[in-house]
Amino acid sequence: MIDIVFLDKKANFNGYMLIEGFPGYGLVGTISVNYLIEKLNMELVGYVESNLFPPISAIHGGMPLPPMRMYKSDKYKVVAIMSEFIMSMKSIHFVANAVYEWCHKNGIKKIISLGGISIHGKQDEVFGIASEPKDVKMFEKIGVLPIKEGATTGVNALLLTKASMGGKVPVISLLAEAKPDYIDPMGAALVLTSLSDYLGIRIDTEELVKEAMVIESKLRNSLNAARQSEKTFKEPGAGHESMYA
Repeated sequence: MIDIVFLDKKANFNGYMLIEGFPGYGLVGTISVNYLIEKLNMELVGYVESNLFPPISAIHGGMPLPPMRMYKSDKYKVVAIMSEFIMSMKSIHFVANAVYEWCHKNGIKKIISLGGISIHGKQDEVFGIASEPKDVKMFEKIGVLPIKEGATTGVNALLLTKASMGGKVPVISLLAEAKPDYIDPMGAALVLTSLSDYLGIRIDTEELVKEAMVIESKLRNSLNAARQSEKTFKEPGAGHESMYA
């Protein structure tokens, strides 16, 4: 039902970290991973497909691409997975299971989940959840506030649960404060700053802050196309419609 397809069947990911960013609060995960892919010059290595996904193709630079894609950087030993559509509740479970099992089979040493959390007052905090106590201690060193009580949702939540309930691949979640009602590149800049400190990799977020309006517009168009496609796909007898924005 969920297929992870790689362009290079012999690619080796042993010892890499996987960074995931799926649509959620303020679209922080999607924005931050997209920006990370660009800044680290990551290479497209695969994609995820399923009959549970809406029938869309993302167009970037005139090239049609799967809306859920995977990239890698051999220099930094990082794999990134991101989605440009909001998954249904049903598909979230299948995607989380498939991603976690793939990580286990391919020697991924840790999963880092990026996302957003409801803003409280001034937007300047990043919160963390970890499946291992040593990562909670690391949070304190980089100024991330560990969440001790509460709940989290989505792919991020399922990955954390799998890891804490005997899974072989540890998971951490970095959640930046984000505005709930619209796309929030500023939240993405916050979470990327904490990711930079955690990995020891310089990630310059200056352009992300400057281009916030442009990024928001592009993502809004992509998500609106996905929503319309899913709606059309579900309507009995619906015909084909243009998906160009």
